[in-house]
Amino acid sequence: MECHDSGEASGGLDLQSLATDYSPHIDMKLWEKIESEVVSARMPPESTEPLPASEREQIASWFKDEFVLPGGIQHAGYVLPRRLTREELQNTLEDILFIPIRSEVPNSRLHVIPDTLVEKFFTTGVIGASGFSNDARTLSDESMDLQKYASCYSLLLARLDSDEKAREHLFGAAELPLKLTDTEVGEFIQRFGRSAFRRDLTEAEGKAFYQLYNQSDADQFSALKSSMLGVLMAPSFLFRFEDPSEDQIPVTSEELAVRLSYFLWSAPPDAELWALAKDDSLLREDVLIAQVNRMLQDPKRIALAENLGGEWFDFKKLRQKSSVDRRSDRMAGFYRTQYEESLLLFDSLLRFDQSVLRLVDADWSFLNRHQAGIYGLTHTAHRLSCDSELPEISIHYRSTDRRVAEGTYEYRHGPLTLGRTGDPDRYGFLTSGSTLSATSTENRTSPIRRGVWVMERILGRHFEVPEDVPDLEETQKRFENESGKLDFSDLLKLHSSQTGCSACHQYIDPVGFALELFDQYGLRRAAQILVPNVGEKLNWEPSLISGAYADRTWDLKDAVSSGGITRVYFNYSKGRHRLDIRNVRLINGDLELLDEHFGFTGGAQRDNIWEFAIPVEAPSMGWKLIANVKGDGGNDSYGTITVAGADAIKMQEPPHRLPDGTGFGTPAELKTVLMEQYSEQIIDNAIRRVLAYALGRELLPIDRIAIDTMKKKLQPEGYRLRSLITEVVLSHPFRHKEFQ
Repeated sequence: MECHDSGEASGGLDLQSLATDYSPHIDMKLWEKIESEVVSARMPPESTEPLPASEREQIASWFKDEFVLPGGIQHAGYVLPRRLTREELQNTLEDILFIPIRSEVPNSRLHVIPDTLVEKFFTTGVIGASGFSNDARTLSDESMDLQKYASCYSLLLARLDSDEKAREHLFGAAELPLKLTDTEVGEFIQRFGRSAFRRDLTEAEGKAFYQLYNQSDADQFSALKSSMLGVLMAPSFLFRFEDPSEDQIPVTSEELAVRLSYFLWSAPPDAELWALAKDDSLLREDVLIAQVNRMLQDPKRIALAENLGGEWFDFKKLRQKSSVDRRSDRMAGFYRTQYEESLLLFDSLLRFDQSVLRLVDADWSFLNRHQAGIYGLTHTAHRLSCDSELPEISIHYRSTDRRVAEGTYEYRHGPLTLGRTGDPDRYGFLTSGSTLSATSTENRTSPIRRGVWVMERILGRHFEVPEDVPDLEETQKRFENESGKLDFSDLLKLHSSQTGCSACHQYIDPVGFALELFDQYGLRRAAQILVPNVGEKLNWEPSLISGAYADRTWDLKDAVSSGGITRVYFNYSKGRHRLDIRNVRLINGDLELLDEHFGFTGGAQRDNIWEFAIPVEAPSMGWKLIANVKGDGGNDSYGTITVAGADAIKMQEPPHRLPDGTGFGTPAELKTVLMEQYSEQIIDNAIRRVLAYALGRELLPIDRIAIDTMKKKLQPEGYRLRSLITEVVLSHPFRHKEFQ
């Protein structure tokens, strides 16, 4: 209260008023934040006397009674009508009309993924508080253009004119004109209405749609399409409704079937699922588990990679980027391949029954030879093994009979294959090409975006922008007036150190800057050499360098470690021209050690470390360094030469450090830190993400019971993604409903 009373209200939080006018539903998010800060000992701040453990426990206990188990029972959370997302709408229309809506994805000089008819009418969904576009509240807030829906449906129904297979499925007759009896028309309307509404039609609905057919002056086929359009325009098609109840009750078997199919397939239930729902068999746990296993073997599970994975890890935006990039066909193909890489990577965790922790440190990837060449990687074929491997998905399609056409064209967009690169800085979503592209602008990387992405998408920690955050441009103007021109990296570090920024940036910046090894396309930058602070320091300057190759000699005054490795670093400092270097030698009397590889200094500083194994019997003193060097185009180059032992780099301070003191330098080292110290947060975030996607809503404190239950069940299973999906389906909030 000293910091947050009605008089001071530090940080905009007035605890005095909040406690006086207590409203659990209105203020729940704020109380959740307070409880998190207090229980984790982040509030009160370190500068003040901490709360006794007993008082922290008292607050935690009060919060549990009020928000986690209100009334002493587990709650399922609110249920709202769910409008179909663009992807769910498209899949549903494909399934009930029996027409292929997903466009043919070419393997040709046109490298884009074409927009389907549905995608041309409707934009991508808005990501809601749940982290996904299937968020019920966000979908209810979005505007709807009924004319767009009517136009889209009409064009799709027109495709039935030329699709005999679809007419056979729908009407039982492929030939036109149709010759159905009135009874057969009524049966068709009931059958189509059930598939569209995901329930039986009421008597009034059946009569209304039959009347639409009966009032048409057109031929029977056109009249039936008018009735079908009426069904598709009804709210019960576009929205997923569940029967309301005043009390918390289990969902019906048919409601469970719909929840399950839209979770796993983003599509309506198939015939087998409907049959089990019809006789209530689906309510049995063993039957439900068997259906989850069956449905994950179906190619329709691609929806999990497209929508759950695509929005969780942000690679879904690259699918759209491949179709809108106008700079070149090659760039469009590049983004398309990055999207496909991640689509297959996410699905591989299901296919090969892997742990959710492999999202971070998977040592496999999916590439073709062309994309591997762009990344500068050697992609070696590899095979993951598991006890119950699922069939592979048909990329971009929902059935095995449709595949991307293969061919040999300018871009050579060949199939992606499972393999390893041997590069520890690659692998996993942390450093996948899609992540590195999605967290960059078109022209440059953003270490802040990348740091926030890791904290939010991997660890599940959300950062709120403080009200008093200094503007980046103001920071630049102020510090440039004091210290001259700043590069972007220095500007961000100064900005992050200011009051109002440092609390979050102490976590964000080390992570983000560690990923700066890769550029805005996910390509490894030219390596900047990490030169030891220890070791003997020598110099070169223009007077020592000529325009032609010549040997130059430096006497070493310090000792060289016998029986170990000594490295020589040529580190450029200034000058317009680089220094070319070859045939570097360490000489002591008759003993000569040679590293003859060619290297050069300059902006790239590539290949400018020379390594020597010093014999055990060699003397430690009296060494000379000789190098064959020339100035490439000029002799104005200056630089430093460092001679140090191989362990000198290990003796240096890590370039990036978290608030708890943990240091790391490379992306591979960052992954190690995350896996060793933050695995609990990674697992917790994965459970929360999958549950939020399945429920289509933001998670609430009442969901903690289900989350804790799932953690305990998943631990013996190794936190495998496939097991996690099963436990979400079996969870209390997924199988129960209550209405606000």
